[in-house]
Amino acid sequence: SVFIGGKIAYFSQQPWIQNLTIRDNILFGKPYDRKKYNSVLEACALTKDLCLFAAGDRTEIGQKGVNLSGGQKARISLARACYSDADIFVLDSPLSAVDAIVQNEIFTKCFLGLLQNKTVLLVTHSPEIIESNYIDRTIQIKDGQLISTPVDRQEYETLISPLSSGHELKLDNQFDLEPVAPQHHSNVIPQVTNSDLILTPTTPVDFVSVSPFSEATTQSYDEEKVGKLIFDEARSQGRVASKIFSAYFKAIGGLPNVLSWVILLSFWQVLAIGSDFWLSKWSATANVVTKQEFLKQAKYYLEVYAALSLGGVVFTFLRTISVLMSGLNASRILFNDMTKALLRAPMNFFDTNPLGRILNRYSSDMTTVDTQIPDILNSMLTMASMAAFALGTTIVVIRLYGLLVIPLLFIYLYVGYVYVQPAREIERVNKTTKSPMLNLISECIEGALVIRASGQRQVHRFQCLHHRNVDGNLAAIYVNSVFGQWFAMRIQLTTALLLLVIAISLVFSKDYISPGVIGLILNYAFSILPFFEWIVQCWSTIETSMIGPERLAEYAAIESEAPRVISGATSYDWPTSGHITFTNMSFRYKENDPLVLKNINLDIQPGEKIGIVGRTGAGKSSLTMALFRISELATGTITIDGIDISRIGVKTLRTNISIIPQSPVLFRGTLRNYLDPFGDYSDEQLWEALRKVHIHERIASVNGELDSAVEENGENFSVGERQMLCMSRALLRQTRIVVMDEATAAIDHTTDHILQRVIRAEFASSTVLTIAHRLDTVLDCDRIAVFGQGRLVQCDQPQKLISAGEGIFFDLCSEGGYLDKINLRT
Repeated sequence: SVFIGGKIAYFSQQPWIQNLTIRDNILFGKPYDRKKYNSVLEACALTKDLCLFAAGDRTEIGQKGVNLSGGQKARISLARACYSDADIFVLDSPLSAVDAIVQNEIFTKCFLGLLQNKTVLLVTHSPEIIESNYIDRTIQIKDGQLISTPVDRQEYETLISPLSSGHELKLDNQFDLEPVAPQHHSNVIPQVTNSDLILTPTTPVDFVSVSPFSEATTQSYDEEKVGKLIFDEARSQGRVASKIFSAYFKAIGGLPNVLSWVILLSFWQVLAIGSDFWLSKWSATANVVTKQEFLKQAKYYLEVYAALSLGGVVFTFLRTISVLMSGLNASRILFNDMTKALLRAPMNFFDTNPLGRILNRYSSDMTTVDTQIPDILNSMLTMASMAAFALGTTIVVIRLYGLLVIPLLFIYLYVGYVYVQPAREIERVNKTTKSPMLNLISECIEGALVIRASGQRQVHRFQCLHHRNVDGNLAAIYVNSVFGQWFAMRIQLTTALLLLVIAISLVFSKDYISPGVIGLILNYAFSILPFFEWIVQCWSTIETSMIGPERLAEYAAIESEAPRVISGATSYDWPTSGHITFTNMSFRYKENDPLVLKNINLDIQPGEKIGIVGRTGAGKSSLTMALFRISELATGTITIDGIDISRIGVKTLRTNISIIPQSPVLFRGTLRNYLDPFGDYSDEQLWEALRKVHIHERIASVNGELDSAVEENGENFSVGERQMLCMSRALLRQTRIVVMDEATAAIDHTTDHILQRVIRAEFASSTVLTIAHRLDTVLDCDRIAVFGQGRLVQCDQPQKLISAGEGIFFDLCSEGGYLDKINLRT
């Protein structure tokens, strides 16, 4: 059993970020307390980052924090946990995505300061934290078993950073904070203020706020400059454009298909009317022949009548199948067009369009196109043909009197016109109000652990948010339903009124029209007018239903990124060496955004190993985004083996570069499909790649082995295992350029060291760019590229950067305790 005495705040290994502003993500539904809020920002080292955003903490983060670095997402998630004011903090690797300086700052200000009176369960691979004298207790887990909870902890074979070196703290006019000995727990933990933080000699002064927490002031920003990223979903106005009808008409097969429907409908109506006349003729013979003759002819008349009826059934079946299959083909075409456009859309489209909007197109709008439009189209064609033949029969029987029915159709069309205009707008509102509902559902599924761990109150809050979104959508559905009933009642009253007018007119015309003709007119009026009613209702429904194809066409018309393949741009074996050159390169994620990389000049030789370091948010991962052409460069060029990558198809470029991302993505399927989606490698090669990254035993223990299931997002693997699987796939491909973005951040140090040796051996001839906060993963690199605020501030051999005695890299190494390690290697 597990006993929990107090409220819990949970930090997940992969930070969960909502599509809200930074402030709303941190508050997490709690009221804004300026003093407490600023204390949390300071403790989580977010103050400097917020100054970089045009709207500060009012900046909208976007879907899954798309405009934040991995370290910024981690610190915002940590700030959310801290602001919750819980009693117990379960933090799963909160510092793995930050550099050594920020790690020390958060450990000092947050864990030893803001949370000093709280119970903190910190999951980490960092030996610096494990060895710290300020950790009360360590718990080691192996193979799911608690194997030790030592009081006198064993010494790990690692260099001790200032984080664990036990520096004494001089607290002005208060008290000394001594390292807490694990065997002597005190019930009273001394207070630490912002001015009394644990600092090391190498901690930059600008990382420490001059204002104590108690005097923190709120940040103020111009409300008109709020960093809006996700805008309200656009809605078309007025009638559905004729090009939408034309596109759908073309998708269902165009004029040939429509003509085939007309022919099938005509044959069906001819057979239906013929069967009526044949039945009338058969009935009439009863008055002119004897009973014996009537019975003798009955078989003949019955066989002909049955043949006519059966023919009508066959043509009805053929017409229905033809219309529905054409509708299905149209939906397939619209689906494929939208999917192709989305797959080729630039990444900034997904940054500004939440997942709920895309899901809404694939669910609600596709349902309309799949089922509703073909069904209504079939009904309208049926009613139109029945009305046309009934009207034709009327004109034949009662001559010119039948033409008097035609003007009545315009009355129905006018009523339908009055209804359709607002009905279209209501349907558009109905469609757009589903997107926030789906978006919240997808966010809640992703962050379910965080929400549940935060307690029943947070669960109830998200239920209320969902109910609010559902109510917003149901309001549109209700209005649509009520308005539909309004239209049905008006059009039925119109039918009744017209029949009344016709009947009264015929009464006053009895002296001029024979009783037989009056009966026929009334009979056909009662037959034709309901057809008119149904035709107008069906057409009105089609008008509103075409909102679905309209919304699909919006996404099908998305401007695509650069061409996937450009014939003749490169040789078949490009790149042959992996020589990369950045020349005056500046980069932004979307137009009018601030530059995230500014005037980068860097020449990387073939086979060179480059370590890329810098403070979180410095632009390290943005360099890989520029290299992969996730967005186009603002200025400058990037060349690979002398070829400008802007002149190469994006598929050609991306398939020739391997990447091990910070947050690996695994699709549902089998492990084999993930490692080798195109079946290019043998089982022996797959197992060898798994063996090299030391995950082969884990896979061999699973039922199915290579054919074992991979759950959505790889949930049946830890984050570290996902990174190892991603690395094994890179080993299989053996490309000339390999990018590693925090590739081992979620892996323990022992396995990390093994993988680093594998990387050096297997990618010896490849150009390798390694982005890392763990500096020991880049100390063996040929050169270190140091980024700061989007600029390349240093680039040289690690030893030369250290020998300079200053700079960001020197500070990072000093803070992380790596200076001696570099000196030993030299």
